[in-house]
Amino acid sequence: MHAFFLSYGVSMTKAGGLALLLICVGCGPQDENPTVAEVGDRTITIQDVRDFLAKLPEHAKGEVAGKVPLRVHLQTMIDTELLLMEARSQGIERSSPYLTNLIRIRKAKLVGEYERRTIDATLKDGEVEKYIDREGLARAIRLGEIVVADLETAEKAARQIEAGASFANVASKLSMNEETAARGGDTGRLATRDDIIPVIAEKLFGLAVGSVSDPVRIGDRYVVFKILDETTAQLNPRQRMRIAEELKRKKHKIAKAELVTELRDKYRLEPDRDGIAAAVEALRPGTADIGPDPSAIALYQYDGGEITAADLIGAAKGRKGNVLETLRDAEQVVSFAEQYIVPDVMIQEAAVRQGIDREERVAQWLEEQGKQLLVRVLRSKVLKERVTIAEEDLRQYYEANAERFLHPKQTEVQEILVRTKIEALRLKGMIEDGTAFGDLAKRHSIRSLEVRDDEGRFHVHRHESPQFGGFVEAAVEAEIGELTGPVKVQEGYSIFKVLSRERKRETFAEAEMRVRSQLRRQRYRNAFNEYMEELHSRYESEVSIHEDRLEAAFVVR
Repeated sequence: MHAFFLSYGVSMTKAGGLALLLICVGCGPQDENPTVAEVGDRTITIQDVRDFLAKLPEHAKGEVAGKVPLRVHLQTMIDTELLLMEARSQGIERSSPYLTNLIRIRKAKLVGEYERRTIDATLKDGEVEKYIDREGLARAIRLGEIVVADLETAEKAARQIEAGASFANVASKLSMNEETAARGGDTGRLATRDDIIPVIAEKLFGLAVGSVSDPVRIGDRYVVFKILDETTAQLNPRQRMRIAEELKRKKHKIAKAELVTELRDKYRLEPDRDGIAAAVEALRPGTADIGPDPSAIALYQYDGGEITAADLIGAAKGRKGNVLETLRDAEQVVSFAEQYIVPDVMIQEAAVRQGIDREERVAQWLEEQGKQLLVRVLRSKVLKERVTIAEEDLRQYYEANAERFLHPKQTEVQEILVRTKIEALRLKGMIEDGTAFGDLAKRHSIRSLEVRDDEGRFHVHRHESPQFGGFVEAAVEAEIGELTGPVKVQEGYSIFKVLSRERKRETFAEAEMRVRSQLRRQRYRNAFNEYMEELHSRYESEVSIHEDRLEAAFVVR
């Protein structure tokens, strides 16, 4: 809660700063845990303050040592109690947004606790190696390729090979990649799964040596591949770590499925066909909603409980898109419930029967989460009522803060991307001898036309580094006007010139989302500060602060 209030600039009353907080040596037994503030019927004690300080995030620890006085932290605690009082007085504890989210938080906590105690997905010695061998994750393949301009030509090449023509002959006649075509399509390189775009790797690594792929679209070209050879690659520590994490996730998923099957049998979970039919009828096209009381429609029954249409609605709202519109028959409703509702309901039921929700640590966590949620829902309600932003407000803010809405520094380049270093060096030599860069880019660059223009020009920003696989790092460091390369990048080898570097102002249309976000954040902060001042005034008579006790309980050393 501390970070929440400080981030929205809640007004704090003045207080003295303390450098290091220690228990006062002179306090007698009767003063072991004195009250330092009363807010309504709630008391805040020295121990409450200590507990609050102990929960501060690491970056705020230094603030306690002088930057933020202890009295300010106490004020944050008081403000929290004021917000809770106000939320309860408005009946937010009974509101749908609060109850829906509280149910979701409680379920996630209990499911997580039960899974942590029940499911063991730790990896045994040698298990990763066996998984790598079984899944072929260390397999490296040497590819042959036939690169063509359109799908029709790619299909023609595939038909010729299927009819008996050799891959090498077809590659030498049809492939646009002059270097590999001269070798019968042989790329001359070994590639592991990590070296190839995942969607393409899925198509290729299931093929045996000698197999030919269907045409694969890569950028604005089409490629027919052949698996020429294979070997076993040495995986680096990073690759092994990623594989181990993948295996742990799979083990956890399998163990969870087995656990859910066991719990279904134990609690005798059965679908309620009549309820499912009623839900399908309520969800038919043109129906406004599922009815006034979706919790009255049971989709499943089990010993001691049921899964209802209310659970269905809650799960659907937690996913992207309008999921309810896609559930048009009983089979679809059941399929969705089996995947997204039943597993967690069964595990939550097991957690409750085991008494996990009544354990002191868990119960305290749930209580604290309930309080934080209460404040969040109140804040959301207040800001929705008090803050409106019109189109004119956005434009005024955009014009008044022009320096905030600039494009990242962009590097304009002209590039030729090819598959091999030899080809890149040959083209670089031709440019140095006077051949037009743009003409060579038209004929040879494999960079997608979705990225560049016909003569190889496009611009990049630093944040686009992952997209361009090493090119951005080279481009932002190169001298303007200097022919650079060959540079090894993810797709091959690049030669390029930097044409310019600059920052341009974003148009209003380009900046509108950030303009709205910044203006909304500013108005939210101001509106919430005003609201807190109103609460301070409204509840002034119900707040008492004993600063002498606060100062007496902590000393500077």
